[in-house]
Amino acid sequence: MTSTFTPDGTPVELTALVRTAWAEGLGHEEFQDDENFFEVGGHSMCAVRIVRALKGRTGTPLTVRQFFAHPTVTELAGFLTENAPAAGQDPADAKAGA
Repeated sequence: MTSTFTPDGTPVELTALVRTAWAEGLGHEEFQDDENFFEVGGHSMCAVRIVRALKGRTGTPLTVRQFFAHPTVTELAGFLTENAPAAGQDPADAKAGA
């Protein structure tokens, strides 16, 4: 399987996964990938649901604080790319930056 990447090196599939999680959490798809989570109707409980969904779907450690530090789909997908567990690594052992 060949992956396609965004200009910043993030897999297109991961960006789409983040976008889907946001749409499910927010209950709408009326946002662009570079819009701030809070400006499109996000709130802390919604963020908790999205973080839980992304951790389950990607296996990448993610905290709500990290989510807030990367408040756009594009930024969050880039963060998840940079902090994804290495192949064969237990996600519980992966260290995601604060």
